[in-house]
Amino acid sequence: MPKIQQGLSKKSIRRLFIARSFASLALLAIFYWFESYAGNQTFKFLKQLIFIWLVLTVIQLVFYRFSQLNTKHIFIQLVADLIFIGFIIFGSGGLTSPFIFLLGLVIITAGSQAHVLLTLITTVLASATYLLAIYVFEDIRHIVIEPESTVKILLQTSLLFLTGGIMALIASRHTRLQEKEQLTSIKHQQLKAIHGQVLDVMHEGIIILDANLSVQTFNPSAATLLGLSPQHTGFKINSFVQVPDYLLDISQSDGTPIIQHEAMRNQQHLLLTFKRINVERETVWLMTIVNTTETRKLERHIAEQDKLAHIGQMAAMLAHEIRNPMQTITQATELMGLNQENPTLEHIVTDEISRLNRLVSDMLDYANPLHPNPRDTHIKPLIETSVQRVDLSQSLAIIIACDDLVIHIDPDHARLILDNLLRNAIRVSPKPGSITITFTQSATGWKLTVRDHGTGIDEQMKRTLFQPFKTGHEHGTGLGLATVYQVCKVNQWHVYVDIDVTDGACFVIECNINNANREGEKENG
Repeated sequence: MPKIQQGLSKKSIRRLFIARSFASLALLAIFYWFESYAGNQTFKFLKQLIFIWLVLTVIQLVFYRFSQLNTKHIFIQLVADLIFIGFIIFGSGGLTSPFIFLLGLVIITAGSQAHVLLTLITTVLASATYLLAIYVFEDIRHIVIEPESTVKILLQTSLLFLTGGIMALIASRHTRLQEKEQLTSIKHQQLKAIHGQVLDVMHEGIIILDANLSVQTFNPSAATLLGLSPQHTGFKINSFVQVPDYLLDISQSDGTPIIQHEAMRNQQHLLLTFKRINVERETVWLMTIVNTTETRKLERHIAEQDKLAHIGQMAAMLAHEIRNPMQTITQATELMGLNQENPTLEHIVTDEISRLNRLVSDMLDYANPLHPNPRDTHIKPLIETSVQRVDLSQSLAIIIACDDLVIHIDPDHARLILDNLLRNAIRVSPKPGSITITFTQSATGWKLTVRDHGTGIDEQMKRTLFQPFKTGHEHGTGLGLATVYQVCKVNQWHVYVDIDVTDGACFVIECNINNANREGEKENG
């Protein structure tokens, strides 16, 4: 909660001095008249007293010009006024004095300072001054106060307290209004400070233009984007960035249009937005600047990815359409070769067509969208089926180390992984008994390994092993291991090469059941 400063305004202090000055001059004139009319020495004394009061008022006014008065100074002035008025009442007849009303004026003056406590204290002191002046006068003159006079004293004292109460109520209300005003002013200053800080930290540039599109003020982001400095205030905006020509025509017309325009500056794409604002019958333009360079780059990147995706779809469709004719050509070539005396030509054609067929099959496996469909599967028959597919003659004597276990996986995806890993292993390790497939299961998951005793994997090749079209074999397509990686990724399996194996290579597929379940919950959620 901000602290409200309760002080005296210069206007109220000025009114106080003006009231005291006029009251002093009026009393001085009255006492001059009474002195000339009645010739009483008492009025001569009162005239001198008022003159002293006027001189003190002037001294206090000079003091106020060179220092800041506060409530304590005002209270001292009011006490001095009450003392002077007490002498005036005493000297002008006590209870019969016509100047008792001056005490009420002092109370009203205290209330005008919007300070409740000051008003109440002044009221009490004014009543005490009134009673003291009357009773001292009556005591010195040896005058007995009659019952009628007592009633008059009570009525006048009550009137003073009534005046004080009313003025205290007015002062209280004035104080609340003053506090609200100060609180509103503080909030306004806080909002103004926040507004300035927001403009300073904004990434978007903000520029205020006049009706002729000249720069009036701007934030730091606008200065950075357009190279503005304080010396550029008053320059046309088109001196710093290209703006549409029709904006000048629109700026002279009625309405509140919003205009957007893209411009280039220092190889940056800038989106300029112009909005007309009417402020106190004066037209200004709010110009915002947004750097859209990264957005444009992202749009181009997305467009290129879109284009590549369409090309990929076309390639997959083309590969699918090519594969069927190639199979037909292969069969026809084999039939034609029965009547040829030189079987070498048949072997070359058949081998090349088979190579193209493998390439097309790998492309289709890699390009097809993968959607896991897991179900309870006997893993050992699945491995045996894959081995039979890649080794129809069973001449490689592939070793299978696996119990007859049932696991929850997608069998088609598992077969796709095994087929690709076995083809790679056979290519580098064709000797019988040199390839081993191992499957183990634990409480947390399962592990599948395909081990060969070939030449191993080159260190440089390990960095790009699972990237498409990266292969270390002369007849490889570079899509087999990329397909393995893609299938493992969609099934939340982990594929890697065992670095502890130095004789050949060992590919490992691991599945952590807990992690796979969590990933599946995220996708379903």
